Amino acid sequence: PAFCTQPYCPMPMASVAEMPATADQSDGKPEPESPAQNLKAGDKVIVKDLQGAAHLNGSIGRVLSFEEASGRYAVQFLMDGSKKLLKPANLQDQAPLLRAIFESDAATTKTLRGLVEEGGLGFSELSNPALTGMLRRLLKAGYWAERPEMVEELSADLDLAEHPSAPAAMALIKELETCDDLTRMLNSVGERVRADSGLAEVFQKLRARGHDFDIF
Repeated sequence: PAFCTQPYCPMPMASVAEMPATADQSDGKPEPESPAQNLKAGDKVIVKDLQGAAHLNGSIGRVLSFEEASGRYAVQFLMDGSKKLLKPANLQDQAPLLRAIFESDAATTKTLRGLVEEGGLGFSELSNPALTGMLRRLLKAGYWAERPEMVEELSADLDLAEHPSAPAAMALIKELETCDDLTRMLNSVGERVRADSGLAEVFQKLRARGHDFDIF
């Protein structure tokens, strides 16, 4: 049985397809802020540098059209469906940014792709700093902006992965996932969790979010 690998995976295959099967190593330069030129309907963009509506900076939208009269793009925000006319200077093309993230670390991209395809991306896999770093960058870039429930779950797991007892909790979860005698292992894990306040806190937080651990 799988513990703490769901509910935010498996990811839609469209998202898997966007991940390159292989990636070139980057030269270490910062991820580009591509100018929003020649955008077409359907392109995803990241809003930036707004002054009067600064709360929208970082929001992800989809281009609807270009208004010649105003020289602005009509953008629909993915978070709530609202629309706004925005200057090209206030839009960053999302696609090159995502490509740069994936190409910055070929090994981690391969790991992530494998986890996603297997439906195994979850809390117990977040002990890898390179993987957690890439996931945070992808969240910031709006990679899963159309799946708010996944963004919420993944963000919560990434935050919990920073708990001092998280590595030990992940190791216990992997033991549960691979054991032959689940009842015996649940009893053993339960004893260890009840004896360690840090572990208990991690598992209680997971349980509060809907993960079923019959160990308390």
